[in-house]
Formats: sequence, structure tokens, C-alpha cells
Amino acid sequence: MLAFHETETCEGIIRHLEQRQHERRCDVQIRDRGSETSADARVEMTFRLGDQLYALEHTGIEPFDGFMAHQNRASSLFLPLQAAAVAALGAVLANGVVVEMHLPIDAFTDRKMPEVRAIQAALVAWITATAPTLPPRCYADYRGTLVTAQPAGVPFQVSLVRFDGIAGMEGRFQIKHLTPGVDTPRVERIACACEKKFPKLARWKQSDGARTVLVFEDNDVQLTNVSIVAEAYLPIATARDDAPDETYMVSTCTSPWYAWPVLVDGRSYFDLAALSHPIHFEMDATGRLLKPAA
Repeated sequence: MLAFHETETCEGIIRHLEQRQHERRCDVQIRDRGSETSADARVEMTFRLGDQLYALEHTGIEPFDGFMAHQNRASSLFLPLQAAAVAALGAVLANGVVVEMHLPIDAFTDRKMPEVRAIQAALVAWITATAPTLPPRCYADYRGTLVTAQPAGVPFQVSLVRFDGIAGMEGRFQIKHLTPGVDTPRVERIACACEKKFPKLARWKQSDGARTVLVFEDNDVQLTNVSIVAEAYLPIATARDDAPDETYMVSTCTSPWYAWPVLVDGRSYFDLAALSHPIHFEMDATGRLLKPAA
């Protein structure tokens, strides 16, 4: 079952900050306890790196209502398709290549299993023929037009994208789903999180000179990615005076967990990705960093 991992994701982000600042944390205070009116309850955690005080908040993000029910169905309807695609692609996935397919979230709704299996077979045939011809992209860059088609024997459109290999990363095939109108509830959920978290962090900046950090946790590999979250978050954050100094997204639906900067000191995920590749860093399920950040 899916769950959020506040302690572990925050641990990974703090370790990233320690590595970047060449400082070890001290004066760690867990603040989000007790009365909501207490000054100490304004944020979840404060700590120091050298002389600089940091205030940190965590929040989980979900793409839409009913997400958990969808995930429970995914194992029987989509994992067999994923496994068949991996076997068919073989060497195409060498050297850390990631091939990703997008298809409607209701692709197999109300279909009997023989029809589902026939559609899966048709998709695997199309994936096998199409994936080697895809232009490579930087990892998690979804901007621009994806390769979209309605393969023979498939009653809906699908898209494929291929990401460049990343040294040390295992090649993979993954599926993400398209939901009509999903961006609207996603933006609303992120806006609600900002409304709740921004003022709490801003008070620590105003009263104590804290550097403020917001951590988004995503536990959804099928509908959410850092590019989509950044596109939803940036208009909200850049329009407000109380936005945090640093915002990160940690994906806890894969192993290892991936973390990306979404907005750091006015530079967005897209700005940072244009300067270097990759910009993500990895952590295990305890928050221990697995390799240095780029």
C-alpha cells in the first residue's frame, strides 16, 4: 500500500543540503508538535548548518481523488504489460535508457480480460517497433511533442518518449497514465499546499532569518513527474512574496527514491536542467544519499 514518508524524505533533503554547504546539521528541533497556536508549532523542523538557520516543511501531493483505488488496480492490469515490454525491448534498455509510455487511465476499464490481453499484445508489438526510433531526451524532460499514435488493435491513443541513459542507472520501461482534467485538481492540491505551508515558513524567515525549504513528496509513478509538478507550482510560487527559498520534489514510488530541485533561489527545475544533466539526486528508503548530486 502507498504511504508518505515524511521523516525519510526530509532526511534525504537535509543530507543534500549538508553536502552542498559542507556543514553538519546542529540544533535540530522538531517543531510541528503541540498546540497549533504555539510559535514552536509553525513548521515541522528547524536546524542549523553553520550559522544559518533552516526551517523545513513537508507535504504529500496526489494527482486526483480516487488515486489509491487506481493504484490497486494497476498491478493486475498494467504490470503484465510493463513486464512484457521490458522483455521485448531487451538491449534497447541498455545503458540506463528509460522508455516511457503514456496511455489513458481508463484504458482497460469495463473490458473483459481476453480483450485486455489482446490490447496489451498489440501495444507490445508497437512499442517494440517504435522505441528504437525515438529521439532521446534528457531525463524527465516532457516539454514538446511526444510520439503519439493509435496502434493497430488498440482502441485509444498512446504516446512514447525515450530518455537518455544516465550513468549507473538501470534501464527501464515505465507506464504513466493520462486522466481527463487531471491537471486542474493537481494545481488545486498544490495551491492548497502552498497556502498552508508558505505562511508558516515565511514567519520563520521574518522572525529568525531562517532559510526556508519545502519538500513535496510524490508516491505516484504513473501520473506525476517533476516537469508536471514544476509547471503547476512555478506560477503559484513566483506570484507570491512568501515562497520558500528552496522547493524540492521527492519521488518515493521507485527504488531508489529520486529527488529534484523544483525552485531554488529563483532558478526553476527547467533553468537548472538547461545548465546541467542530470540534476536529480538519489536516496534510499531511509533518506541516505546514494550518489553525489550533480
